[in-house]
Amino acid sequence: MNCLLSYETTGEDLTAELARSFPGATLEPARKYLYRVIMQSLRQFEQDKRIDVRISQLLHDSQILYERGLVQFSQEQLEKARHLAEQHERGLYVVLAARQQAEQWVRGQFDDVDEPTLARQHALIRQQVDRTQTALHHAALYETLLLRYRTHGTVGGSADTMRLNDLLLEEHQLLNRQKHKSFAMQQQHLHFQSAYFRMIGDGAGSLRVYRELNNLFQNNLTLWAEQPQYYVQLLEGILSDLRMLGKYEEMVYFIDRLQTIDTPAQGLRHTVPYLTLYYQLLLTVDQGLFTDAAALLGTHPVSADETTFERGLARLALATRTEFALLLVRIDVGLGKLSAGLQRLNQVLTLPARSLPSMLHTQSRLMNLLLHARLGNADYLSYALRSAERKLKSTGRKSAGEQFTLDLLRQWLNGRLQVSILQAIDTFSGSPADHQLVRNLDLRAWAAVCLQHR
Repeated sequence: MNCLLSYETTGEDLTAELARSFPGATLEPARKYLYRVIMQSLRQFEQDKRIDVRISQLLHDSQILYERGLVQFSQEQLEKARHLAEQHERGLYVVLAARQQAEQWVRGQFDDVDEPTLARQHALIRQQVDRTQTALHHAALYETLLLRYRTHGTVGGSADTMRLNDLLLEEHQLLNRQKHKSFAMQQQHLHFQSAYFRMIGDGAGSLRVYRELNNLFQNNLTLWAEQPQYYVQLLEGILSDLRMLGKYEEMVYFIDRLQTIDTPAQGLRHTVPYLTLYYQLLLTVDQGLFTDAAALLGTHPVSADETTFERGLARLALATRTEFALLLVRIDVGLGKLSAGLQRLNQVLTLPARSLPSMLHTQSRLMNLLLHARLGNADYLSYALRSAERKLKSTGRKSAGEQFTLDLLRQWLNGRLQVSILQAIDTFSGSPADHQLVRNLDLRAWAAVCLQHR
């Protein structure tokens, strides 16, 4: 066991170490046995923490009791399972419990069961199947919209808006067909609405919906407390909207809410501290407080050990860790550590473009150009700038923020960057996504430094 724990991942080094420690031993049966023992222990550890596991356990207990002739006790376990499933809106488990009960009635030749009772059981099953099917359809619409936002960002034209409106209409029709408005359905609806508003660039509308969604979560704590991933999404959405609207003072409250989330889910237990640190750093960096950001980074429990911090970052989702890496580049550059910033940025630039959301890919390329300008690498910049302009022209997807940045770089390269450019940056008119890009690039700070070193 100690040998296994000393390695982060499996590989040739671990295989060689095991062969040296246990010469002549056949390790595959031991590996399979160890896997079964660990999984059994984890199941026992988790069974009292998760509603789904508790319901499954009751269904299994009922089956065992019935096979041993304890029919009454078996039925009692099924009633407990169904009540727990209905209480926590687990429609599929209600169906499983009801079907298991009906099958026991069949095997018992419907002893003490009349036709109205059987009819009510069938009606319950049909009702729960219908609700579950609607919930899955609703989830599919939200996930499709969320994927489009993660991939493409805000809409760029009327055709994209029309495709979004199709989803919006389908969601509206789905809501009208369903009379029962469960917590899950209300949650999915508000998540869908917030994503839609954000995708069309309406930060205020998105924030308004998120506040309504927050009230819904606060009024239904027992339905999501054990698996708060959607609540984490809610807090991220609120923080992103507040940042887009420049309401930094309001971000502190929701960062604190994010920090206090306690969950048994290991993935979230790892992710939440990094998200908390990310928004704390973002709050300081956006306001140009790079020294404060560095101090926070050095004292935060997540980042106190640099080696552990980097390993932890590598375990985050690709988009999340890329956003974090680009924020760390901004801190390095803001502190004047240009070489360190470039080194970290180069790690991002090696990622395949198709693996990143388009807005992150654009931001990383422009950050690279701005950083080389700060370093005075005019020869490199001349080539890279031509390449970026050709690519922008060939794709036909012209972002005002991207074009504005490339124009400033061209002015710097030709020695025509003037003090008036600071006002042009301050009065830049573009979509919310364009303003977000300009902010993420620290474009005003870049122009100010370049003007000082003309």
